[in-house]
Amino acid sequence: MTTPNQRVRITAFWLFVIACVAGAIGYVRLRNGSAASVSSPELFLFNTMDAGVAARLAETRAAPHVLFLSTRADAPGQIGVAPLAAPGSQTLFQSSMCERAYFTRANGVCLVLNRTSMQPRAFIEFLDPKFQAGTRLPLAGLPIRARISPDDRYAAVTVFVTGENYASEDFTTRTTIFDLTTKSAIVDLERFTVERDGKPFRNTDFNFWGVTFRSDGNRFLATLGTGGRRLLVDGDLQRRTFRVIAEDVECPSLSPDQHTIVFKRQKTRGNGWQLWGMDLTSGRTWPVTQEGREVDDQVEWLDEDHVIYGMVAGPGHPEYSLSVWVSDARSGAGMNQSPFLKSAWSPTVIR
Repeated sequence: MTTPNQRVRITAFWLFVIACVAGAIGYVRLRNGSAASVSSPELFLFNTMDAGVAARLAETRAAPHVLFLSTRADAPGQIGVAPLAAPGSQTLFQSSMCERAYFTRANGVCLVLNRTSMQPRAFIEFLDPKFQAGTRLPLAGLPIRARISPDDRYAAVTVFVTGENYASEDFTTRTTIFDLTTKSAIVDLERFTVERDGKPFRNTDFNFWGVTFRSDGNRFLATLGTGGRRLLVDGDLQRRTFRVIAEDVECPSLSPDQHTIVFKRQKTRGNGWQLWGMDLTSGRTWPVTQEGREVDDQVEWLDEDHVIYGMVAGPGHPEYSLSVWVSDARSGAGMNQSPFLKSAWSPTVIR
C-alpha cells in the first residue's frame, strides 16, 4: 500500500485539488489587469497574453533562469520563473495545472492529468516560449518524468501505466519519445532492442524510465528495470537500440559536460532513495545526499558542479513540505543539501 508521502511525490498536484487550503505566504505575481481567481487576495498571476507581461517574461528568459512548478495551495502546478542570479525572486504565470514540466528556450512540455473523464489518464501539452499550449496528445498513465533534448528535436515522457510509484511491486511504465517539430509520438522505448555484454538481452518484465539526453539529441541514457534490478542503458534513437552499461542506477541526469551523471539509488538501510554521482568513464560512484533524507526525483543540473531536485522535507501540505533543494555533486564534496526554491517542484535550468 502506498504511503501519503509517496503519493505526494508522484501525484502531488492532484492531491492539491482535493486538499487545497486558503492563504499562504505569497510571492508577488503579475496579472493582466484583473485578478486571477485564487484563494488569497494578495495573489496575482501573470498572463503572458498581455504584451507588457510577455515583454518582461522575454527579458527574464534572455538571461540564465530556472523554471519550476508551484506547489502553493492557491496556485498548484502553475509555471514559475526565477533568475538564476536571484532565485528568491519568483514570478508565477497562469498555465495549465502541470504535474511535470520541462523546458528549453524555444519549447516546453506540460504533463496534465485528465480531470474530466477516466480515459485517457493524462495529456502532454506542447508549450511555446510564453507557456501557451498548442497541440495536446493523450498519455496512457500517471505522468512522472519529462525531458527535452538539448537540440530541441525530441521530448521524452514517462508515465505509470499501472502502480503509482516505484515502490509498487506491480508497477509498469511507458516511456515515449515525441517529435517536437511535428508534435507527434514517434516511438515507445519498449520497441528498442537491448544488448548486454555483447549479447541480445530480453525479459518480459522490461520497464524503461528516467531519460536524459546527450548533447546530439539522438543518444540518451535511461533506466531499465527488470527482475527487481535497475540497469543504466545507453540508447540510440535512430537505431532503436540500447546497451547496458552499469547496474544499480535509476533516473540518471547527465552533467553539462556529459562526463558525469547524478542518479538515485535505493538506500542500504530501509526504504527510499539517495542521490549518487558516477564518473561515466571510470564507473566510480560516490554519495551526494545524506542517507537519512529521501530524494525521489530526477535531478536537474544547476551548473557544472551542482544539482537541484524536488524533495519532501517533512509532513504536511506540499506548499510547506515540497520544495527544490540543491547539492554539490562533486566527488569529495561530501553528502550535502540545502534549500534552493521554496514551494516549488520539477525545475528546469536555462543557462
